Amino acid sequence: MRDNQLSRYGAIAKSYPFLPTGKIFFAIHPSAEHVSSTAAGWVTDLEEQFPVDSDGFPRVFNTIQGAVDATTTGRGDVVFVGPGKWKEEVKVISKMGVKILGPMYNGMGTGYDGARLRPSDASTHYAFTTKIGTATNGAAFHVMSRGVEIAGFYLDGGGNYAGVYVGGGLNGGVTGYTTENASGFYCHDNFFRGGTEGTVGLYMNGPRFGCKIIENYFECWNGAGIEIDAGNANTENALIKENVFVANSADYGIHIYGEGNVKSTGIYKNFFQDGVGAAFTFGVLVDSGATGVTSVGRNTFCCANPMSILVTDVHSGNTKGTLNATEIYIDED
Repeated sequence: MRDNQLSRYGAIAKSYPFLPTGKIFFAIHPSAEHVSSTAAGWVTDLEEQFPVDSDGFPRVFNTIQGAVDATTTGRGDVVFVGPGKWKEEVKVISKMGVKILGPMYNGMGTGYDGARLRPSDASTHYAFTTKIGTATNGAAFHVMSRGVEIAGFYLDGGGNYAGVYVGGGLNGGVTGYTTENASGFYCHDNFFRGGTEGTVGLYMNGPRFGCKIIENYFECWNGAGIEIDAGNANTENALIKENVFVANSADYGIHIYGEGNVKSTGIYKNFFQDGVGAAFTFGVLVDSGATGVTSVGRNTFCCANPMSILVTDVHSGNTKGTLNATEIYIDED
């Protein structure tokens, strides 16, 4: 009978809308007990509830990387990350199907008790330059495995860093690894903070098929909230839906490069916003290629420059805001 039955998970895991098929691991910040009284009780109980398994692997770690490394690819393992400021760049390599869930999603923290990843403070960095030419000093997560899910984090790009790299490793900063794609990557409910210092929120470098980027907030990135190109594989059938993009100056919400190898991207029901003294060059830019067919539908562009796409692309049902200082519009039910 396998370890890790649902009865062992406690209230933390029972609140999730899924039953893990593998094992659960926890990353506890070394000072998490000082974050709030709510977190204190959670941290105190975990090591008693989840002792070292019969296979010799502990369940509770004081780094996210340690918890990720303990998971087994393809088993359906989950890493729950507790609140605190994490000073790491986390590599997710050959960990098919692992879920990495922060407290903004899983309810382990309240109020400001989020899991903030600040890679500029990490001891090891994996710098990379995107094919578009955006140079970074590293990223909070480097995802090079299929079916990975990341949710519930505050990803701080301060100091010229990225939020997430996802692909096969060709341009990801982790040298010597280009053997696997990242099909099925699922990124949702994260806050990507550029703060005018971050380079790119999410870099999709040929992750292959079926990535979903849903309900995230991308704020003030120097390059783009999302950059997409081809790496050691194409980027195909990605869905970018219901995200918010806030402008820095002369940047982009979404920037697609080499559309011939970035195929059938759906950009749907997102919100693009200029700011005080800051404006997108374009909310959406497709800047080369002519065969990929990007579809841009039902987005709201509260920005001066909504999109620049190619003649083979399709747009439908998008709304462009109007600058108006004298009238107030109220939507009627």
